[in-house]
Amino acid sequence: MDPVRKRIIKLSAYYPFKFRAVDVDLPGRMMRADRSEHECKAYNLSVGEAFIQTSVQVNMDERIIAYLETIGRIAGQVLKVNEHGFLMSIIAPSKHRDKLVDKLTWLHNLNKSGIVDDRVYQRFTPVFDFCKIAVVTGETYDCRLIDMSIGGMAVHVDLKAPVGSLVKFEDASAVVVRNFEGGIALEFVDKPSQAVIQKYFHRDHL
Repeated sequence: MDPVRKRIIKLSAYYPFKFRAVDVDLPGRMMRADRSEHECKAYNLSVGEAFIQTSVQVNMDERIIAYLETIGRIAGQVLKVNEHGFLMSIIAPSKHRDKLVDKLTWLHNLNKSGIVDDRVYQRFTPVFDFCKIAVVTGETYDCRLIDMSIGGMAVHVDLKAPVGSLVKFEDASAVVVRNFEGGIALEFVDKPSQAVIQKYFHRDHL
């Protein structure tokens, strides 16, 4: 095994996340210490570290801020550099680390299931990550948003709902399209109102 990958696994063991690292393919943009912006892609991610592919040369210990599709903002320092990119630490408060756990869990289960992520609309990190959904019998459940678009969303929730069942989110109706460990994926039957979109949607910018 690659010694860098061994180090990621060792470091990840200190965090409350049972999947040591997840292979991903997440495009994004990054900002270097000199505030220059560049395209990048994350291809391996854990709670503590990320492998970033980029065409620009970075420096050891350089401060990096990256905005990745689905994941959102990560920040840290360059730990290792190679010809393809670099390995960076992820430094975040516990609240943000919990959000990353949920998103990595989603990506892990997506990879494990072999399901192609063919969502039509681009997903963004929401402004607010807590919401409620209601099932047809009237019960409501507290949720944490993993990611969201105008077409649907994935939520971390203690609920196993049959695929095809209806739920209510704010002023929109949605149908369950997938269950995964720790949550469900929803597709909107009718789109949320503009007020709801403005409340929850937020596209990260550098």
